[in-house]
Amino acid sequence: MSKRPADMTDIATDDMACKTAQGRTPMRRRLRQIMLVVVSALAMLVAGLQHFVLTLPKPLAGQPEFTDGIVVMTGGQQRLTDGIQLLSDGVASKLLISGVGKGVDRDILVRELDLNQNQTNSLFCCVELDHAAQDTRGNADIAYQWAKTHQMASLRLVTANYHMPRALLVFSRKMPDIALYQWPVNPDDLKLDRWWHDPALIRLLAREYAKFLAVYFSV
Repeated sequence: MSKRPADMTDIATDDMACKTAQGRTPMRRRLRQIMLVVVSALAMLVAGLQHFVLTLPKPLAGQPEFTDGIVVMTGGQQRLTDGIQLLSDGVASKLLISGVGKGVDRDILVRELDLNQNQTNSLFCCVELDHAAQDTRGNADIAYQWAKTHQMASLRLVTANYHMPRALLVFSRKMPDIALYQWPVNPDDLKLDRWWHDPALIRLLAREYAKFLAVYFSV
């Protein structure tokens, strides 16, 4: 008994299915490649964030070496207290508080920071307030003008430890001719030993890491 000739419709359908299958193979390969790139990029970002957190500067112990000036970047009361105490201890001759809110003056700082008499004397004799800076670049611009006006060759930066890497990078690019030293402040609520368990802290550190990368790769 002879076989029935293949129906032309069946042949066309089989041919189309074959071509479709062949077309899906490169597409699936491209999707796998894209997924591999995305996963690799995410892994690199997570590893980079972990390295960023682990290498944040630690608070310094002992009396720091003398610098011509101190620059405190606002953003926390502890930064201001530390900066004024450093000035009061004689580790610099002048201090600039950069990014002060409008309307804030020395009298308000004395009350808000609960300064002692020695700190108050240092505040009124040797501290300048900058109300113009709105961000880290603004801090660096104002600090550079201030340092040049007073012919300073060295500055100590006072800011939060998570902000210090970006601040040092921005300041060093703005003033390559001025020696920069750091005084990292570790906020009381910043628990870095288990930072990955705190969603708010993860967001803070991830945001700062992203800002650091943006500055690092900027021209």
